[in-house]
Amino acid sequence: MAHPFPDVPPPPRPLLPPDSAEPPQLTARTLDGLEWLLARELEALGADDIRIGRRTVEFAGTTETLYRSVLESRTAIRVLEPLGRFRADSPESLYRAMASIDWAEHLQPTQTLRVDAVVHNSFVNHSLYAAQVVKDAVVDRLREVHGRRPNVRLHGASLRLALHLVGETATLFRDAAGQSLHQRGWRQGEVEAPLSEVLAAGLLGIAGWQPGEPLLDPFCGSGTLVVEAATQAAGIAPGLPRARRRGHGLFRFHDVDRELVARLVRELEDRVQAPAGRFQASDLDPAAVAAARQSAAAAGVADWVEVTQRHFEETVPEGAPGLVLTNPPYGERLPLPRAAAIFRRLGDWLRQRCGGWRAAVLTPVEQAKAIGLKPRRRVPVRNGPLDCRLIELEIHARESGDVTGAPQPAPASVPVTGRSVTDQVGDFRRRLAKRSRHLGRWARRQGIEAYRLYDRDIPEIPLVIDRYGDWLHAAEYERPHERTAIEHDVWLDRMVEAAAVELGVATDRVFLKTRRRQRAGGQYEKVDDRQATLSVAEGDLQFAVNLSDYVDTGLFLDHRSTRALVRADAQGRRMLNLFCYTGSFSVAAAAGGAATTTSVDLSNTYLDWTKRNLVNNGFGDGQRHRIVRDDARGFLEHRGRRGEPPYDLAVVDPPTFSRSAKAPDAWDVQRDHADLLNAVAENLAVGGIVYFSTNFRRFKLAEDLLASRYTVREITRQTIPEDFRNARIHRAWRMIKTG
Repeated sequence: MAHPFPDVPPPPRPLLPPDSAEPPQLTARTLDGLEWLLARELEALGADDIRIGRRTVEFAGTTETLYRSVLESRTAIRVLEPLGRFRADSPESLYRAMASIDWAEHLQPTQTLRVDAVVHNSFVNHSLYAAQVVKDAVVDRLREVHGRRPNVRLHGASLRLALHLVGETATLFRDAAGQSLHQRGWRQGEVEAPLSEVLAAGLLGIAGWQPGEPLLDPFCGSGTLVVEAATQAAGIAPGLPRARRRGHGLFRFHDVDRELVARLVRELEDRVQAPAGRFQASDLDPAAVAAARQSAAAAGVADWVEVTQRHFEETVPEGAPGLVLTNPPYGERLPLPRAAAIFRRLGDWLRQRCGGWRAAVLTPVEQAKAIGLKPRRRVPVRNGPLDCRLIELEIHARESGDVTGAPQPAPASVPVTGRSVTDQVGDFRRRLAKRSRHLGRWARRQGIEAYRLYDRDIPEIPLVIDRYGDWLHAAEYERPHERTAIEHDVWLDRMVEAAAVELGVATDRVFLKTRRRQRAGGQYEKVDDRQATLSVAEGDLQFAVNLSDYVDTGLFLDHRSTRALVRADAQGRRMLNLFCYTGSFSVAAAAGGAATTTSVDLSNTYLDWTKRNLVNNGFGDGQRHRIVRDDARGFLEHRGRRGEPPYDLAVVDPPTFSRSAKAPDAWDVQRDHADLLNAVAENLAVGGIVYFSTNFRRFKLAEDLLASRYTVREITRQTIPEDFRNARIHRAWRMIKTG
């Protein structure tokens, strides 16, 4: 390889605790895994006596070294200049030490202050308290001199101080940049989970990229990697844009050497040149592409950075081989189970399209092996809160020299037998397009924002696709297939991606669940914790849904018509909603003029959800619309003993199975429904109406056990909504109490 991957030293150990008698040094902070790169940068800027610790590099140098580190370091997050080191064994002694500094030399009362603190094994166990002690000492001293105190400001403070308190040794620094150095000043637009500029520079360094080597990022997001590389190739120092507008904290220091700073900035301006090399970037998200182009323009490299909107599998590397460096979506941008499929597809693309190139791919630890290619090395780094690996790969050129047109072995996304995935994708998209045209018009006329678009219409694609406004909720129903686990993940990802593209929904707004054979409490099990919540309209009502955290979203779309029937029968009635889930039937009854509603469930989560739905629709009166945490059977039994007035309307939509520690016995709808409905009758006025439904496909209503209490009529057909082709989605009955 023309540019081999450089060796990476092992992670450093933390530095030893400081001695209060030892003079403090200049200190630079960085990210885990980038310490050696930062040390190399500082050495090139004139630093000496360099000591490397975890996320920290201590060094000695002149004022010019300090200023250059602020202006030119690409991997530093902060550069801290020491103001003093003190021995402190109590809050009082810490206060006295801080007050001993002549703060009038550093700050005017018209300026602003911020204090941060880091505390380890000391007499203070809370960093905010330590910061407060320092702040009090500073403002009290300035009040003595000027008769007034400066204000505290969290963002853009004139002076930003940092206290490091380790044991009984307190070191005070001032932040020479005033804010994080990852803020280069050229980032534009808003893209979810953008890559830090410091991490981008670190990845370029770990991969050994040098100006002149072609660079390609097929998942560019807001373009951080290619813009950072292009500015490096153009000789644009990372701190230069902020220096031009005097945005670094050092410009506000009273002792700043203005002539020196001005000379350094002129030198940096003189280094700017047209960058060597080619910078290619692409992304499927048009908002990300727009942000990347805007960022390149703000950084002054738009003429050299090529950003296109396309799927990564449609990207063909052009020109001489170089480096593919990319941060594919995962975590906040994509659930980790789906990320595995993306990484495998990326591995297939690299093998088929990028022969002769080298590649470095940032992956979470969980997906480090999913790419399917043997790495040269896995380098540990952190991306925000996630433990990651930079996977370094050498992609060998094919003997034919044709990496685009020659027949290739079938990738993991092609099934062993049957039709190709491409054919399946085509059929799937055509079916979605047809259903979307029809149902989109229908939903708009009805004022419906949540509806079903696809329900296993094509047998070999056993998915369910529901639309919730500008979001999609997809569910896979498990069926036998001949794919391996990773092949199936890739197949599933391509189907979800096809649905998003055909329906005009961003891929990060698609949530995928897997439907297995239902066990106890199946639909209520938590599967995530991202809380992707929104409100969707159903006519004049609004319902809160959660697309991410549970198998079901909180709104059963197949009961839309049943809700309308309940609403039509509710005027002036006392309504009971057993197994209320998120209270959608209670909302419908309240909207229909019910005199009262009572919603019963064992889950505090769903009762809170019920309350939110009621309040959001204007039914927040807790006296009229009661919410009760109880087992349905226990509630009916206890209520009957209390002799409370009967209900006139009841909705009973129980789960098929349920086993809860909060209930005395497990629930089985086939075994227990007759006893429950007879208990409902005990609490129902003559002529009262019960709507009973179940999703259990093999269910048989025990009419002989209910005949003495109810007139029973099955209403399943009239409760199946327009958007549901599956007439077996549920069964429903309308029962009237006769005596």
